[in-house]
Amino acid sequence: MEILLVRHGESVGNLEGRMQGHRDYPLSDHGREQAGRLAVWLERHAIAWDVAYCSPLLRASQTAALLAELTRLPAAAPEQDLAELRAGQLEGLTRDDMLERFPHFLERGVTQLADFSEFGGESYDEVQERARRLFARLERRHREAGHRVLLVAHGGINFQLLKLMICEPVPRVCIVRMGNCSATLVRLRQRRDRYIGEVAWHVPIELMGGESGEGVASLFR
Repeated sequence: MEILLVRHGESVGNLEGRMQGHRDYPLSDHGREQAGRLAVWLERHAIAWDVAYCSPLLRASQTAALLAELTRLPAAAPEQDLAELRAGQLEGLTRDDMLERFPHFLERGVTQLADFSEFGGESYDEVQERARRLFARLERRHREAGHRVLLVAHGGINFQLLKLMICEPVPRVCIVRMGNCSATLVRLRQRRDRYIGEVAWHVPIELMGGESGEGVASLFR
């Protein structure tokens, strides 16, 4: 099985510099252009998929729909476990808002990333359980078929899935930059007593032609 991880294009929330979480922001005009650029790049390099899933949130589902339309490849089915990490009271806030209301969030160390329980969102353990549950389902459905599976989702959940697939044990801290419309291919196979993946390639939108378009809000997924 191979997993093609794609982060959504720039959203209105990205453009405004907001922590999005489960807030449902659509793609910006630039985000739609990024999705089109990614589709062209995938076609140019003959990168296809057998089946696709996407987060139900607009910024991801719109990206997935554009990829399917422009490449004429299978459309994505919504998968709830691909939704972005729930950030609780932080959702919808800009960095300035956080400095005013929750300054300690911006002072936390890297070992506290992906834990929003203090703010009424998901805990780190809940996020890991969701990632494991999703990966187990994908393995049951597609491992024997040898499928390439496209997952169109978000920086937070994509990062947790990537760690789960390629690391044993799964580290708390591992930094991988996943910009808007970045694409990552993971090849999974049996290695001794573990079904584990390796990163075949990780390509940011900057290397797909045109401008970067990451914008002002790389921190705010």
